[in-house]
Amino acid sequence: MDDQFHEQNNGTSGTGSGYTTPDGGYGYVYTPQSSPDGNGRKGGKVFLIVSVVVMVLLLGGCILLGTLLVRGHGRSVPESSTEDVSGQTAASERATGGMFIVIDPDASDTEAPDDLPTEPAETLPAVVDDGSDTAAVTELSTGTGEQVPEQVTIIKKSSSRPDSDGDGHADIVLDENGYVVTSAGDKAMPIPTVVYRVKDAVVEITTETIVRSSRMGQYVTSGAGSGVIISAEGLIVTNNHVIEKADNITVTLTDGSSFKAKLIGTDEQADIALLWIDAGDRQLTVATLGASCDLVVGEDIIAIGNPLGSLGGTVTEGIVSATARNIEIDSNDMILLQVSSPINPGNSGGGLFNMAGELIGVVNAKMSETDVEGLGFAIPVDTAYEIIGELYKYGYVRGRPATGLTTTDVTSTMTAMYYFSSPYTGVYITGSQIDELKTGDLILTFDGKQVSSTAEINKIVQTKKPGDTVEVEVLRGAKERITVSILITEYVPAS
Repeated sequence: MDDQFHEQNNGTSGTGSGYTTPDGGYGYVYTPQSSPDGNGRKGGKVFLIVSVVVMVLLLGGCILLGTLLVRGHGRSVPESSTEDVSGQTAASERATGGMFIVIDPDASDTEAPDDLPTEPAETLPAVVDDGSDTAAVTELSTGTGEQVPEQVTIIKKSSSRPDSDGDGHADIVLDENGYVVTSAGDKAMPIPTVVYRVKDAVVEITTETIVRSSRMGQYVTSGAGSGVIISAEGLIVTNNHVIEKADNITVTLTDGSSFKAKLIGTDEQADIALLWIDAGDRQLTVATLGASCDLVVGEDIIAIGNPLGSLGGTVTEGIVSATARNIEIDSNDMILLQVSSPINPGNSGGGLFNMAGELIGVVNAKMSETDVEGLGFAIPVDTAYEIIGELYKYGYVRGRPATGLTTTDVTSTMTAMYYFSSPYTGVYITGSQIDELKTGDLILTFDGKQVSSTAEINKIVQTKKPGDTVEVEVLRGAKERITVSILITEYVPAS
């Protein structure tokens, strides 16, 4: 059961164990694999084994000595109590990247190992509602803003149906009445109930970006979007494009209270970012992560977000139109959920929920061409969860290929002439970490293929892995053709 759960709920490297929670749910302690320069789990396991052996020997000696001392006096040696090691585990694991405690409320019961923490199942239900009617707090709360929790608990549902063809989507199953079983299963609720359960888990996000211009000097631009609280410790998932290049990020809850957010990590390719707020003793409403692989076309869903940046908490309903659309967004190919629920600017980063109140997608786009309506898209939550694990530990997603080149698309000959003194349109290099390639070079071919946009280059790069090499042909100075072999490296963000 442990291996099955691990495969379904996390595509990143790591290990873990299952256990039964006190309220009957099934838990899974997931420890991401340690980084190359960290101590890792191996040393921790050896230390734990040695420690246990020493403790057992000492305990046995104490019992024997105590028995000899108290024999005949009518006193018994007290039984040893089980020590709570959850705090120690969190401290040691944070040094190598942190630890998730994933609660799967629907998995079958499994005997729990004695040394795993079970408290989160009691204190972190899928939806937390404190029932308070206190007035909204408008004052910005910053807390410490720096110390990210050593351990976070995320509630993630595993798939409830088999995937016989291995396409990443569960098989269609009919119930006893011949009806298609949806991802909500027999836990489906009316829309008003779903909204009541989950609305406080969706937050408004506002950003401030300091812009420096030689013409206008320094000024501040603002932006807005949405996010979803995914752990009681204050983790929030949103889109990368919502917070990209922001100098200040503010999260506002549905009661009006605001917090300065810390950016833990971001991934441009998947358009996912992970934030954290220090909410102090406040009990946050937490969204349960569903299983997007269980979604079926035609299934009812709702989207909650902050459209137009000023209408926080807006709810729209629709259906799942497609479960795996290949869509190009900001020069990246993405596999997304297509929905009919109305999506507008500001909804980005908000939650897409099924009728069981489970988060099944992170809203990220709307098709906005003329005469196009009812085409919205969301990142499947199974995909988002994999990214969240990497961002929590490393701040970025390992293994992403990079070229060391920054490019821009030029579609106007006037622009090409003004900025690059060239009469040709196409993909120009605007930054290079490769000595042989320079700013102003026009890329003609990449990996043997003619290219005319950054999106075409990105598609090729996404098929590569760090260590691969590709041939790049460029035009320099409108006359000189140069071919350079470049090494694909691993993307690591600047510290």
